[in-house]
Amino acid sequence: MLTLSVDLRAGTGPWQWQGCEQGEGCWVRGKDRIRPLANPALEARAVTDGTATLMVVRERAAGRASLLRSTTPVRVDAAMHARAVEECRAWPLQSVWIEAGPDGLRLQTGLGGVCPLYLAQADGQLVGSWQLMDLSAHQTPGKLDEKEVMRLLTGHPRYGHDTLFTSIKRLSERSSAYADVEGLRMLYPAPAEHARPSELSEGMDGPALVRAFEALVDHIYARRPLNPVQTAAHLSGGKDSTNLAVSLALAHPGLITPCALLIGGEAGPQQIARRRMVTDHIGFAPDVTVPAASHPPLAPGGLRRAHPGAISPLDEPHLEAADSLAQALMARGIATVVAGFGGDEVARVRCPDGGAVRTLEAPAWCGERVRDLLGEVNTGISPPTVAPETALVALEVATPLLARRGLWALAPFTDPDLVRFGQRLPREWKRDKRLLTMRFATQGLPDEVVHPALRENFGHLMNRAVHEYASGLLHSWGKDLHLVEEGYLDPAVLAQTVERAALGPDEAAPYRTGLFLITAVELTLRAL
Repeated sequence: MLTLSVDLRAGTGPWQWQGCEQGEGCWVRGKDRIRPLANPALEARAVTDGTATLMVVRERAAGRASLLRSTTPVRVDAAMHARAVEECRAWPLQSVWIEAGPDGLRLQTGLGGVCPLYLAQADGQLVGSWQLMDLSAHQTPGKLDEKEVMRLLTGHPRYGHDTLFTSIKRLSERSSAYADVEGLRMLYPAPAEHARPSELSEGMDGPALVRAFEALVDHIYARRPLNPVQTAAHLSGGKDSTNLAVSLALAHPGLITPCALLIGGEAGPQQIARRRMVTDHIGFAPDVTVPAASHPPLAPGGLRRAHPGAISPLDEPHLEAADSLAQALMARGIATVVAGFGGDEVARVRCPDGGAVRTLEAPAWCGERVRDLLGEVNTGISPPTVAPETALVALEVATPLLARRGLWALAPFTDPDLVRFGQRLPREWKRDKRLLTMRFATQGLPDEVVHPALRENFGHLMNRAVHEYASGLLHSWGKDLHLVEEGYLDPAVLAQTVERAALGPDEAAPYRTGLFLITAVELTLRAL
């Protein structure tokens, strides 16, 4: 939601707002800058009591009164300043706020997580950005966080303050950061309370449950002053995103832009046909699609290969295609993109006692350093979050590329009300996403939409990318890998795996995720 660069040794002088004709602007104090993401879904507000200045970047809330009405820090008394801080804590949508005083900065986020904020402090200078690689000056192969590397290589990502580099921290949802000349200190919030599945009340049947879901989604949209002409909705064909897109299109007939990456391959014609059935039946604006096969991961000349110093290993795996879609949406005049991240919570069946403890395993190519760290996979992570942890991890992957193109992501399934609805949903309505499936049927969508014959995903494209590009890169690097030097990989086993992946896409399939991530990390480390 913002970028910043602040000299904590200065600490004096007033903060001012400096705007420009394009609607962009930033708060300035000498050479210090705090720059909000310029997007109509967001607003920047500020007040000062003469000692501390409160600067806020948050989602706009429809019909909600506010004490904060100006981007320029308006002078208020101490009591009004305190009330403004309380308003920040109670804001119902995404928000980040900074209290800047003579002794340093305090940064807090409320229902954050949709767009990450990475922070680094060194030599009295605090920098922050939603893009990890904006902080490349604080990154070296020697500063890799070993637990984060372990989580990445073993496929067990966790959400919290830690990032791939020990020198950079993430301001996770509802948490706080304190920055002064002494350093950067992070503080987690209290654990979020989670509900358990319940039973339907008397008289509540399937159609009534569907109507309750629809009313809740409509309410979530209504909380924001959406401009339908500037709003797109992911319509990949999956149950999560499609249900959200249908609700939005029903509220704004013919105005919402559907968008998707086309998967191609065996299931490609099915995806195209199913999407057309939905758009024709419901009524959307003209479609925006990009064939993912035209922009394969790791292709020479693609973003990750051509600009490795600007692309994070955590960025969307199909970054090249996703960025092409983002550019097409930007050309259409889109500002907000609705996505289905977090929809799995509607289908997740939690055991009351937490269930059996998983035995974590590392892929064969991992070194002893990774295996020795497996027991620490949950060490130092965030306490239970409001939104599903899996959704927050996915958003961290997907939203920076949208922000780079000036787009704001809206993820209704991370809204606290919808999260709680999903948690309380009876188990029989969670299995196989029964509720979302019934919602398709109640809208009169054809059976081909409700029950697709083929599974639709990008697996075949990643198989090809690992076979054609990753295996070649890893083979050319040989043992000269930073991850090998640091003890995270077994070079002999990795070499054998690369040789198998080089035989063909089908042979690469079992190893595609691991070899892609290793390649992505190495490209970044070599660019530092």
